Amino acid sequence: MGVKRDVVIISCIFGLSNAASGILTPIWPIYILQLGATMTELGLVFSASNIAATFLQIPSGVLSDRFGRKRLHALGVLLGILPPIMYSSARNWVSLVPWALLSGLSSGLTSSIRWTVVADTSAKDMARAYSWSIASMLMGMTLGPFFGGFVSDLYGIKAAFYISFSLYLVTFVLALLLHETRSEPLVETNTISQGDNSLLRVALVFSATNIIQGLAFNMISPISPVFYTTKFSIDYTQLGIVYALGTGLPSVLIQFPGGRIANRYNRKKLIMLTIVLSSPFFATIPLSRNLAELMLSLFMNSTIMNLAWPAYQALMMDLAPPAKRGLVNGVSMTTMWIGMTAGSALSGLLWEGLGASSPYFVAALLFPLSAIPFLLLNC
Repeated sequence: MGVKRDVVIISCIFGLSNAASGILTPIWPIYILQLGATMTELGLVFSASNIAATFLQIPSGVLSDRFGRKRLHALGVLLGILPPIMYSSARNWVSLVPWALLSGLSSGLTSSIRWTVVADTSAKDMARAYSWSIASMLMGMTLGPFFGGFVSDLYGIKAAFYISFSLYLVTFVLALLLHETRSEPLVETNTISQGDNSLLRVALVFSATNIIQGLAFNMISPISPVFYTTKFSIDYTQLGIVYALGTGLPSVLIQFPGGRIANRYNRKKLIMLTIVLSSPFFATIPLSRNLAELMLSLFMNSTIMNLAWPAYQALMMDLAPPAKRGLVNGVSMTTMWIGMTAGSALSGLLWEGLGASSPYFVAALLFPLSAIPFLLLNC
C-alpha cells in the first residue's frame, strides 16, 4: 500500500518547516549574543518561545479533535511567517522577545496537530507513516543548519532570516492543501489494545518522559552552537556541517529501519533500550578533543536515540482512544515544551555557574531517567 496523499503533504510540511527553523539553528544563539545578551539572557529568549508554545498545545489538540485540524493548523503556520523577518531588524536582544513569543505561539498551534494528522490518515500502518514524517522532519533539520551556516558565511547572518521567511511561506501554501481530518474508530487493525492502560496512565507516562527529555535536550540546545564554535574555532559553514552530519543525517537514515523494527518488536522495550544506550554520548560531547571525536559522539547519540522515534509515536497513538488523539498529542507536546522551557532557562545558568561542559553532563545523568515511566505501561 502506498503512502497516502495527506501523509506526503504533512511530511513535506514537517520537512520545510524544520528546514526553515533549522536554517537559524547554528546562528540564532550567536545572533542573540551579538545583540548584547549574556548566556543567561540567551536561555531566557529560548524560554520565552517555549513558554508560548507550551500554553497552546493542549487547547490546539482539544479544538482539533472537536472541529478538525486543517484551519487551526494553517492559522498556526501563518503566525510563524513573520518572526524571521522581524528578527533581522532587531536592535537589541530584548526586541527579539515579542517575536520569539509569536514563533512559540505558532509552534503551539501546529505541533500536536501535525502528529495527529499522521495518525488520522494511517491507522493501519502508523509506524511506517511516522517513519516517513519523522524522516522528512529530520531531513529539514539536516539541510537547514548546513544551508544556514553556509549562507551566513557568504552573505551575513540576516540572509538566513530571509530564507527562513521564504520557506515558512511555502509551508503555509502546503498547509492549505491538506484535507480536513478527524480521528475515526479503528477497525480490524493490528494496533495494541489499551488493556488496563487507562487514558490517564498513558498521558502520565508519556508526559513524565517528555518533561525529562525536554529538560535534557534544551539544557544543551541553546549553548551548543556557542560551545562548538568556541572550543573548535569553526566558522558558520563548518558549524552547519557539524549539525548536518553529526545529528541530522544519521537521524534521517535510521527512521526507515526504525519504522520496520517498531512493527516487529516490542515497542516499549525498544524505546527504553535506546534511551539508556544513547544517554552516555551526551557526556562524551564536551570531552571531545577534536571535530572527529565530536562528530562521532553526536552521530552515536542521534542514531541510537532516534531509532525508536517511530515506535514512540506509534505506541502513544495505539494506546490512546482514537477520538482523543489530538488531546493526547497536545498533552504530550505540552509536557515536552515544559521540559524544554526549564532546560532553556537552566542552560545559561549552568554554563555561567558550573562551566561550559556542565549542561552536557547534567543531561547525561537526566536522560536515562526518562525510561523509568515506561515500566508502568502494560504492553
